[in-house]
Amino acid sequence: MSKTIIHNIGAIVTGDCGHPIADGDTICTDGSKIIFIGKKADAPDLDYTMDVDAVGLTVCPGLIDGNTHPPLANYLPAYKAYDWVDNYAGAGVTSMVSTGGFGFPGAAADVVSAKAQAIYGKYLWDHYRPSFVKIHAGSVMLQPGMTETDFVELAAQGVHIVGEIGLSAVTEPEEAARLANMARKHGFVITLHAAAPFSADGIAYTLEEIAHIAPDVLCCLNGDPTPLREDWVKQLVQCGEYWFDCVSNGNETMLIKIARWAKEAGTLDKMLLGTNVPSLSGFSPMGLWIQMAALSQNAGVDPAIAAAMASGNVANCYRLDHGVLAPGMTADFMFTSTGSIKPDMLSTIAYGRVPSVAGTFIDGRPGLKECKNMAPPKKRPIFTDWV
Repeated sequence: MSKTIIHNIGAIVTGDCGHPIADGDTICTDGSKIIFIGKKADAPDLDYTMDVDAVGLTVCPGLIDGNTHPPLANYLPAYKAYDWVDNYAGAGVTSMVSTGGFGFPGAAADVVSAKAQAIYGKYLWDHYRPSFVKIHAGSVMLQPGMTETDFVELAAQGVHIVGEIGLSAVTEPEEAARLANMARKHGFVITLHAAAPFSADGIAYTLEEIAHIAPDVLCCLNGDPTPLREDWVKQLVQCGEYWFDCVSNGNETMLIKIARWAKEAGTLDKMLLGTNVPSLSGFSPMGLWIQMAALSQNAGVDPAIAAAMASGNVANCYRLDHGVLAPGMTADFMFTSTGSIKPDMLSTIAYGRVPSVAGTFIDGRPGLKECKNMAPPKKRPIFTDWV
């Protein structure tokens, strides 16, 4: 079992909105878990198998894309795009959450296919890790005729997310509410598409209908690309009852307004970021970073809080064991460098620019040492192995 000490860290961004910057310059791992964060002088005395000199770089959680729609392959049929997961990894994304699989050949159209797709999607992505990325897939799209037994069977296979209500065959609010309540009893996280329709047969829910369905997560609240009415969005953000995600193919003006409303109401810890891959606008490996920079520059969001929107907030919403840098959590993190004239990751984001990733760790082991979809970092960590 590998034991690693990472020291000489410039800043440790935790992904926790309540404590966004950790005290210390050292992180220690034992196997896949973080066991220590603090000063190097206080680090546990272990037989470390790897020493990493962070050379003053900022360490933060690996990014978690909070809104994705992965097909059953590392290929996006709509765009004939191969290796899309690897491209996201090349931007420092170490994890993704599926909010429903649809819009690709063979997507679920009835109860049997919806259950089969959810179970196989979870199995596939649990065992298939392009560039070591974790994809929390297997969300189920609601279908007419589902019963409680279906949710019991799905839960037994580890499926625990209901894909975006409003994008499946079940759209009528009363039936959606009934099935959502049934799923919730078995531990499911309920997501709902909270934007204007993006297709001729799409649906947009009213505030009353959203409250009746009572989802846990409002998806695409800044639109994809068209949002709901502005007064509705503000009320949804400020009521404190929902998690809400904003996507990189949404309305940027609404993204900024949502962040300002959330700051005003104290709900920034409920805000998630995602890219909605594959959206009608394509796919965006850099989408999370671009949103973070926009939020910091235009809405005055602290860069470490913006980073939490694409890491710890998502982890808390979907009950993941990574995304926050703290003892006991899985060691998924990255080394970040400046991507501008500013000296480090945090000041670069505050400046409205995108930083550089100088390497990732996933499950306590080095992931990528080169993140090709970003400008090259000005320096890289130094790895020393002992066998």
